Amino acid sequence: MFLSKGATPDISGRYIVVGLKDYASVPIANMSGYPLAFPRPGAKKILENEKVIVWDNTWVPGEAAPMHFHDKDTVAVYLEDGDVKSTSLDGTVTVNPHTAGTASFNRGNRTHTKVLASGKQRAIITELK
Repeated sequence: MFLSKGATPDISGRYIVVGLKDYASVPIANMSGYPLAFPRPGAKKILENEKVIVWDNTWVPGEAAPMHFHDKDTVAVYLEDGDVKSTSLDGTVTVNPHTAGTASFNRGNRTHTKVLASGKQRAIITELK
């Protein structure tokens, strides 16, 4: 759900709120030579406006997302229990465990590939414009 400034949410249950400031961030120039993070296989755009682009991303076992560059900061909300392995350009490998309902903030200006390491994983990923 996207609400304009000053709107009162009518939400029941659990939710995560991302408060956006009144200024736009400038996307980082992609000098990596790799494609932008989105669109990509497994990701479906579900909302775009002047402030955000929201993607529903599902990781499939054994299918790595291609090496990509993030030109925007992102907020990810994880919907399943599963570990996602990230490999950066320099070969550094990081395995990030995520459980349903957790969220993370990630700065732009990074290049990596991701693959499901264990479990299942789907996330709503919001790119901040």
